[in-house]
Amino acid sequence: MASQTIVVGPWGGTGGNAWDDGSYTGVRAIELTYRDTIGSFSVVYDLNGKPVEGPKHPGTHSFTTAKIELQFPEEYLVSVNGFYSPLSRLATRTPVIRSLTFKTNKRTFGPYGTEEGTPFSLPLENGLIVGFKGRTGELLDAIGFHLAL
Repeated sequence: MASQTIVVGPWGGTGGNAWDDGSYTGVRAIELTYRDTIGSFSVVYDLNGKPVEGPKHPGTHSFTTAKIELQFPEEYLVSVNGFYSPLSRLATRTPVIRSLTFKTNKRTFGPYGTEEGTPFSLPLENGLIVGFKGRTGELLDAIGFHLAL
């Protein structure tokens, strides 16, 4: 079991409303919507062997839905990377998350969205992603992570 939890990020812009799902014992599934950017974002976490639906962070656009189902507990996230930049069609012109790619110890999911703008990467060598935080308005504005080390 991990001895401590730290928070890293968020990457992205300052638009939308801040949210923080907190820390759990693992990630079982991720659901997001995407087109040329990421719309909504939600996670099914693990808490001591039981699935827990995290809050939905809805965007306001109709995009394609992707559901990532991990083979928990044998499969776990080892890195998340993506891009953020302003989107010309938005009036605010603040950066939003344009793309996300999730790598597990077994597979790669994505990229979802358009790989354009400023890249970010969270590779993990001796830790687990056990929670997400971020900002959501019309779209996913920013994303950060709770890590168990």
